[in-house]
Amino acid sequence: AEVVRVYFPPDANCLLSVMDHCLRSRHYVNVVVAGKHPAPQWLSMDEAVKHCTEGIGIWQWASNDQAVSPDVVMACCGDVPTLEILAAVSIMREHLPELKIRVVNIVDLMKLQPPSEHPHGLSDMDFDELFTKDKPVIFAYHAYPWLIHRLTYRRINHNNFHVR
Repeated sequence: AEVVRVYFPPDANCLLSVMDHCLRSRHYVNVVVAGKHPAPQWLSMDEAVKHCTEGIGIWQWASNDQAVSPDVVMACCGDVPTLEILAAVSIMREHLPELKIRVVNIVDLMKLQPPSEHPHGLSDMDFDELFTKDKPVIFAYHAYPWLIHRLTYRRINHNNFHVR
């Protein structure tokens, strides 16, 4: 599994960054899942390169939990799931303005695993900083929900992951 890389760029700039990385890599199986239809552009090229290099991150511009623990984490992996999460967050903010929402976008699916399982995996501390230890995580993902559960089952907060 350590030779496999699975990427879900959320927009065209991220797709360019991911493809540049994949085309430069050697001795890996790179899987890139991307849409073929026009879609919103969420990140500038510089932001996309930074985000894709990290593979996962909090989108501060879409979140409103600055400096406090969120009430809920809205996570997304893929272009259409990202659009869905951002639409849901917009509705939630309109109807529940007091709710503290953190938006986490995942480009590199293997970041969800611990480093003992994949070289790209996040440490428990880094994982907990993104997803918290005890808050609900609504995870938009258009493939098999059980895959996210299998990648995160060793994590403290895995029972609070709700994948749709």
